[in-house]
Amino acid sequence: MTQLQLIQQFSELLPSIWETVGTTVSSNSPVPAKFSSPIAMRANVSEVSAELSGNILAIQFAMANNPEAMQMILIRPETVLEIARVVTGMSWDDVEDDVMAEVRPFAESIVQGLCLGLGNALLDTVVATGMSIRYQMIQLADNLAHAPSVLRCNIAMQIGEETGVIIWLMDDDTAKLIVGVSDDADDEIPGSVPGIPAMQLGAGMSIGGASKPTFEHDSSMDVLLDVPLEISVELGRVKMVVRDVLDLGTGSIVEVDKAAGEPVDVMVNGRLVAKGEVVVIEDNFGVRITEILNPAERFRMDAA
Repeated sequence: MTQLQLIQQFSELLPSIWETVGTTVSSNSPVPAKFSSPIAMRANVSEVSAELSGNILAIQFAMANNPEAMQMILIRPETVLEIARVVTGMSWDDVEDDVMAEVRPFAESIVQGLCLGLGNALLDTVVATGMSIRYQMIQLADNLAHAPSVLRCNIAMQIGEETGVIIWLMDDDTAKLIVGVSDDADDEIPGSVPGIPAMQLGAGMSIGGASKPTFEHDSSMDVLLDVPLEISVELGRVKMVVRDVLDLGTGSIVEVDKAAGEPVDVMVNGRLVAKGEVVVIEDNFGVRITEILNPAERFRMDAA
């Protein structure tokens, strides 16, 4: 199984798994919780560690039938504080011991929900083992830290009125176990674009960032390589009547058709070619590419 096939099959399971997580967490929370828009991608270990520098809430666990393959749920400090505000009804400025005591049951419910969701996918009972919940500088489990790359999932979370994004990391063996395959076939370059064998674009590239895509091409494409293309990033769209547009002024808020945490659209010469997540690179915004649309998907988008 290639890496691309693994991500595609794993992605098909994600919505139902995280719907189960939402149901489980909601049953243990004073307000409903929802986990949506899960996106799976290939991630470089060093890039993950660099992106998540500083203290972070790290939930580590493994499935009992695969105890050496640790998985991690990572939650940024601002999201931890949002969870604490909803759970306690109080405002918190920093993640302290009191905050962790309030958030711990929420974190445990996420793992419980994942076990139920994974059990549904595997048609078997899944039990968590080796679970730890810590707020500290990120320290990846050995199986993740020593892997050349990991499978990363970004999931949009909403609890009450608060929103955030959580990250789920695992190694390839865990992902293969979840999707029900165990082949050791050679992996293709991650993020390759189906139907365009001459040029491959890494899924971890960041527009406006330091990391750059790697291209493989034959000499017949050289004539096209210096053609300028306009790349734009679209947060969302909304239709408004002329009256509402004329009423806009300084401080007006325009609500677009995308929820917080949803991927943004990456357009090349006005055509949708990829989706990504917004990142901050020093003083600038950038976009980390999480999905490249294949030609058939782009055709459907253009037709719509």
